[in-house]
Amino acid sequence: MSLNRSAEQIYRQWSTPILLELKEREHQLTPSDRQALENELLERRLINTGNPTGSDRRKADPAS
Repeated sequence: MSLNRSAEQIYRQWSTPILLELKEREHQLTPSDRQALENELLERRLINTGNPTGSDRRKADPAS
């Protein structure tokens, strides 16, 4: 595993619980901070957005 990949994995391990805690306290955040948190949670797929379609949908077969 490359050094960058390893650092990213460690960062995500440590930051995920913090992001989920912020999600519980989002009512205390400013609207712009709430939007930034939402964007990050969506990017990491830490919140359920239902069944996405189009380019957001993960393919079962990565070769296709």
